[in-house]
Amino acid sequence: MNLEDLRTSRSAVVTVAQAAPVFGVDVRTVTRAIQNGELPALRLGRRVLIPRLPLLACLGVTADGDLAEAADPRQRIDGFKGAPETTVQA
Repeated sequence: MNLEDLRTSRSAVVTVAQAAPVFGVDVRTVTRAIQNGELPALRLGRRVLIPRLPLLACLGVTADGDLAEAADPRQRIDGFKGAPETTVQA
């Protein structure tokens, strides 16, 4: 699955295996991102599913293909803004 397939899909959720190629990473990396709270996910029994629309929002894309208007690309669905920025002083 690629980003275009994800965008045009009619499914409400994708599997971890389907999400991994969209990011260009291994399935284990997606699993870790879910465990760390970096990606939204649902558990149904032993299955881990990722809601498609929030996943697209995390990628900055809407279902109709437009870029989402996100003020901060680190902004996540749950409001977490990522690691605090650090300032290096010389």
